[in-house]
Amino acid sequence: MAYPKLPEWPIVDPENPPEGYYRVAKVMNPEDDTAPWHFFAVGRHLILGQKVWVQLGDDDPGEFATAQYEFPIGAARWFVETLKRFFLEPDHPNAVPRGAITIEEEVDGEMLGVTRGAQYGSMLKGIAGYSLDNLNRFEHTSFGPDDNWCQMFKMGDPWLFEQGLLDVFKDIAERHERGEF
Repeated sequence: MAYPKLPEWPIVDPENPPEGYYRVAKVMNPEDDTAPWHFFAVGRHLILGQKVWVQLGDDDPGEFATAQYEFPIGAARWFVETLKRFFLEPDHPNAVPRGAITIEEEVDGEMLGVTRGAQYGSMLKGIAGYSLDNLNRFEHTSFGPDDNWCQMFKMGDPWLFEQGLLDVFKDIAERHERGEF
């Protein structure tokens, strides 16, 4: 289903964020150790950004590219709780319906999803994972063409469950609920 798109958030340099951006986490993805992901609380939003050096060949001078995802701050708690639904017995009333790979719900005025993907951890290594999706926002980056895909922050199972990324989302949710940001 197509959802109305919200205006693009300005691309930010995660290593030099504008005033008002509160860094709540900085996390390396062990499958892609090029650069850390920075998590920022900004007003009622959670912004995830990564800045990577891209050099396409020996003759290319190279440049930094920034990837960015925007969610309402409530997405942290919603993601943690929604992810649990994938592990419930199939007949449980709150379980992900049989055959479904995505759960979509509105959170703080934006349509979010959690999707199970066969290669969301690494296409080269075939690592399965999940994505946190914002169906109201287009995927965008500072490098290369924008397209009309929704924002999907993909996370491999090892990163989520063994290397602590799920704990980062839990911590962000708890700190937000305590009023820290």
